[in-house]
Amino acid sequence: MNWFESSLQVFEWIGTIAFALAGAMVAVEKRTDLFGVIFLAITTAMGGGIVRDILLGYFPARFFTNDTCLLLSLFSALVIFLTARCCRNYYRKNKIIVEKINQVFDALGLGAFAVSGTQMGIEAGYGDNAVFVIFLGMTTAVGGGIIRDLLLGEIPFVLRKHIYAVAAISGSCICYLIYCSELSLLTGMAVGLTLTFLLRMCAIRFEWNLPKAF
Repeated sequence: MNWFESSLQVFEWIGTIAFALAGAMVAVEKRTDLFGVIFLAITTAMGGGIVRDILLGYFPARFFTNDTCLLLSLFSALVIFLTARCCRNYYRKNKIIVEKINQVFDALGLGAFAVSGTQMGIEAGYGDNAVFVIFLGMTTAVGGGIIRDLLLGEIPFVLRKHIYAVAAISGSCICYLIYCSELSLLTGMAVGLTLTFLLRMCAIRFEWNLPKAF
């Protein structure tokens, strides 16, 4: 594995850990048991990638053959569960801090998966199909969170509050545009991740929302 492939794998690991932590924190907040925390963490971390791989025709999805991502998701879930259980009073009294930490992890995972999904679309030979590549980036980024919210019986967060999918699309777009300008794809991924992360954090800080009918 060369340095470029190693760098791309790092983005996948960053997204996996960040989304698994965020998913586990949501599961703890919803008072699910240990299995629920682990399952929702893995679903959040891997759901979008599974949908992406199905769209690309990879069977089974690569996450099912990637022991590293599975173990990272499992370890992240256990860290959150044990932290909440062993420090339950502190955890409950500091919900605002916990929520802010969750938002940071979620924004980081969103950016990492938006650009990794874009990269995989390009690597699969669809670099001349901008719509498909950007759609793959968005799907990879938001798919796991949508599945998690549906399992919890809620309207997916991406459909109701703050700039979320739009941030993922923006990061995927800039990643693709930098690739098309013949600059390094790795540079595009780094810029795309940063843009997505900053848009999400600004949307949270300044309460940016898309308009609603009423």
